[in-house]
Amino acid sequence: MLNKINELLPTHNIITENSPELYVVDYTNINGGNVVLLNSKPIEGNVYIQNVNRVPIYFDGFDNNALEISTGIYSRQCECIIFPQQNTQTDWILAIETKYVNNLENAFKENFDYPNCMIDQIIQTVNYFRNKGIIDINRRVNAIVSFPTLIEDFSSTFFTGDLSIEDILINYKIRIRATNTAEIISNKRINI
Repeated sequence: MLNKINELLPTHNIITENSPELYVVDYTNINGGNVVLLNSKPIEGNVYIQNVNRVPIYFDGFDNNALEISTGIYSRQCECIIFPQQNTQTDWILAIETKYVNNLENAFKENFDYPNCMIDQIIQTVNYFRNKGIIDINRRVNAIVSFPTLIEDFSSTFFTGDLSIEDILINYKIRIRATNTAEIISNKRINI
């Protein structure tokens, strides 16, 4: 997978990490920065990934318009993908999409439609990688849709739109959860 990304998406900056605690932060709307993976807890809202077994991973944090379909035409995209360095066909892949909101009300405001937008960004990213041959068409992908600044639980109210968790798994082979955390168990297992 790494070789295909390097070949087909040569501008992507993939980093490696094996820290026991990982934090994904999207600084785009915070300070105009990028999506980053940190190994120490930032003050900003983040997606926390526990990695006590120190599984070595690759992180591809996407810049704006990172997934070009044709000249000037770009796919909608999530924030990043993460996968084990070993990366065999049976290892997990994790896609993450975040939205930074101030409260639960804003997170689910109908006119923002964040839940459906976030799900769509995950699906379009995975489809882009599949269409490019980076991810096998039948390979299951794990995904997190996250509101990193919310302390209260938002998972029970997230999937109320057109697609259920089951629909997304069956139709797109994406196992998706609304959460701010994940736990890497091994190259083969990740809990979301």
